[in-house]
Formats: sequence, C-alpha cells, structure tokens
Amino acid sequence: MKRLIKLILCTVLIISMTTINVYGADNIKTDEKITKTQAKEDIEFMMETLESVHPDLYFAVSKEDIDRLINDELKDIDGLITSIKFYKKFSPIINSFKDGHTGMRLPNDYITKIKNNDEILFINVHIKDGKIHIYDTFIDQYEKYKGWEIQSINGKKASKIYDEMLGYVSGSKLGFKESSIENNFVLYYYLNNEPKDEYMINVKNGDKKEIIKIQGISLEEAQKLNDKEEKKQDYIYEKLNNNTGLITFNSFSNFEKFEEFLAETFEEINKEKLDNLIIDLRKNGGGNSRLGDLLIEYIYDGRYTQANSMDVKISDQIIEHYTNLMRETNEDKEEIEKLKSEYMKYKGECYTYKGQPSRKFLDNPKFQGDVYFLIGRRTFSSAVMLASTVKDYNIGYLIGEETGGIASHYGDLYQFGLPNTHLKIFVSHKYFTRPNGLDTGRGVLPDYDINDLGKRDALEIALEIINNKHGK
Repeated sequence: MKRLIKLILCTVLIISMTTINVYGADNIKTDEKITKTQAKEDIEFMMETLESVHPDLYFAVSKEDIDRLINDELKDIDGLITSIKFYKKFSPIINSFKDGHTGMRLPNDYITKIKNNDEILFINVHIKDGKIHIYDTFIDQYEKYKGWEIQSINGKKASKIYDEMLGYVSGSKLGFKESSIENNFVLYYYLNNEPKDEYMINVKNGDKKEIIKIQGISLEEAQKLNDKEEKKQDYIYEKLNNNTGLITFNSFSNFEKFEEFLAETFEEINKEKLDNLIIDLRKNGGGNSRLGDLLIEYIYDGRYTQANSMDVKISDQIIEHYTNLMRETNEDKEEIEKLKSEYMKYKGECYTYKGQPSRKFLDNPKFQGDVYFLIGRRTFSSAVMLASTVKDYNIGYLIGEETGGIASHYGDLYQFGLPNTHLKIFVSHKYFTRPNGLDTGRGVLPDYDINDLGKRDALEIALEIINNKHGK
C-alpha cells in the first residue's frame, strides 16, 4: 500500500475550475442525437462511476433526491435527444452534489459554435448575491453604466438568466459559482438563449432606469475591443515601492517554470532589500499543489503540511488509473500486477494518509520579511490549500474575502467519458483536511475582510497596513 500512496502523493493535481469551464469534451457533435434508452445507459454508467470513485458522493444531498431528479428528467425525454440537451438536463443534477471538483464538461463542439458565431453579446459582468451588474460594455458611450444592475436582456428577466446559469456551475459556495459565471458568461448565456444581431438591455441604478443597445459581434471583433486588457499570466512579479513587492499568482501550473520564476524573483527581492511581499491569489483557481509547497518554503522557516490528512477512495477505476501511470513510467510488469493485486484488497474503502510536516525543497527560506496574501471568491482548489496553510501556520496575513473553495474539501480529478453522448465527467477521488485538522464547511477566512472595511480593494488595504507599520 505504501507504493500506491507514494504514487498518489507524487501525482497530486487539483485542476482549476477555470480550466474546466473553458475546455470541454472533445470530438462531440452537439446536434447528433441518441435514443432515450441510450441516454438512460449514459446516466446509469455515470452514476455507477461517480458512486464508485467519490469518497462520499452524497455528503450534501440524498441519493433519493438525486434519483428523483434523474427519473424526472428521463421521463421528460420524448424521442431522440442531442448531447447539448443532455448536458442541459443532467449537468445541474451533478452539480447538486455541491462538489466543485465533480461535474460535467461542456462539449467542445458547442464552445466552437459559439466562438464562430458573429452575433455574440460581448460584455463583462460582475455578479454578486444573485444580481448581474455591468462591468464593461467596451463601448465608450456606455462607460457611465459600469456598476448598473441588469434587469433584463431582450425581454428576459435577469433573475431567470441567473438561475439558469447557476445550475450549470459546480461548487458549494455561491461566491465561487457566481465568479465562474462571470468568467464564462457568454458560454453559459447561449445554452438557453439564441444569438441576436442586437441586444436590448434594461439596466437600473437606484431609481434610474434606462435601456442600452449592444450589437452582436464576432469573436475577432471582441478580441479587438478587449486588447486593452493584458493577457493573463500564470505568475508575474513587480516592485510596488521601495519596501514592497507584489507577486500576482494566477495559476498553479508548470512547476519547472515556477521554480525558475521564484529563484529569479526572490533574488531580485533580496537584492532590493524589500521588507514586505504581497502575494495575490484572488484569481487563482488552483492546479498542481506542489507549487504551493515550493512557495511556502521560500517564505517560511518551519516544517509544514498542506493537508492534515488525505482520504483516497480505492476503486477499480482509480486502481487502473494509477497502474496506468506506473506503466507510463516503465515500471516492471510483474511489479505492476503484484501491486494491482495488493490494491484490490482495499477496493471500496477510503485509505487515510496522515500528513507529516516536512520540507521538500529548501533547507531555509529566502525571505525574512512580512508576507500578505490577497484572497477572494475566485481563490479555489490548490490556492485554497495554500491559503489554509498560511492561516494555520501563521505564515502571513490574509486580506480580502472568504475563499471560493472550502478549506477542507474533495478534490483531485478522475475523468471519464459517457458511452453514447461521449460527454466528459470529472469526479473527486480524494478528500483533503486542512492543516489544523478542522472541517467547518467554510472557505479560508481572511484576517482583514474587505466587507468590514468599506469593500475597499484588498491590495489597497495591504499597502495601507504596510505604510502604517512604517509610520507613513
């Protein structure tokens, strides 16, 4: 069993939800139809696999409720059904599990059709507590409407649009689901609305109500309008002033590249003799948690673990998954079969691995100053693990909002395809407990909550704290 756990620990990869939402299932024709019998086969295969792989699938909803929802949708199928209609029917049911690492991917064919359409409603929105607000229309004359609440689009109430979109997003926290809709507003919008050459948007601000008109455009035109925004980078460093640096950390991706980035960044920080470092995790959806280990060791001098414990559900699917990884690393065939036979003894059980505080990369930290982490509702998965480690070991100060991901959570994806629609399903097969061992059902809470400080920008608050510390 030790070999299995060692392999599992070496392949911890919690995929970011941003990636899940953008990239869908390959080689699927959304207009191809299957029979009701085939749809039922897909559902049965899906549920059998989810129940087999997930450590505790029904932790937030009863099996009876899920079965009832599935039966209601199956009864509603009259004749043939397309894969996109299948997605619209059953994706919200999977999302009822309230696990942000368990859900159904959009078909790539659907995404491609939307991207190739020349009547896209191209706007950026901000969504909070069920309300959709304009963030940017990319039209100069409409700049004044930033922050106004959208009441309807082409006569359809914004509340209905919001409710439809919310069902397509997996996750347990409303803030995270709303931020996911913000990131993928166009993709979710056209699941239930047809493209138009013009969009009539009713907006309001207090007692003021107005109508704005926006022309549908192509993706190419949208990209030209959006060229003022810098391309999002995984991680970037900048010196803010004579005593403070900022690392904007957007994705836990490419360990080797991150290793080089940190070496160069901290060399510069120490050369400049900076006393304060701000690390921005507000738009970080996760990735490879090993990047978090490396960053911690640059700023913290103690031993640590990002998870007090890790429960791994052993199933036929997961055994095959990890033995395939062993084959890819050219393990001896006899050894693979021997280990596979050993793993079968634990099938259907959760094996608990107890985290052992240690250091994996550096003997000593490279930075001795104060560290401030910015967190928010888009902070998810491996970024939440990092934030909870910072909190539980008092490594730095947390500023912003409660994280979008739960501190103790299910994660690490196993992906499989359905036999008839070929839609891709992803499901957690591990459960991580935060370093302090507690599960409160909450995200990581900040030390300084922007909601208690006039909803000011978290970076602005961090800089104020630093300036006050230096008597400025």
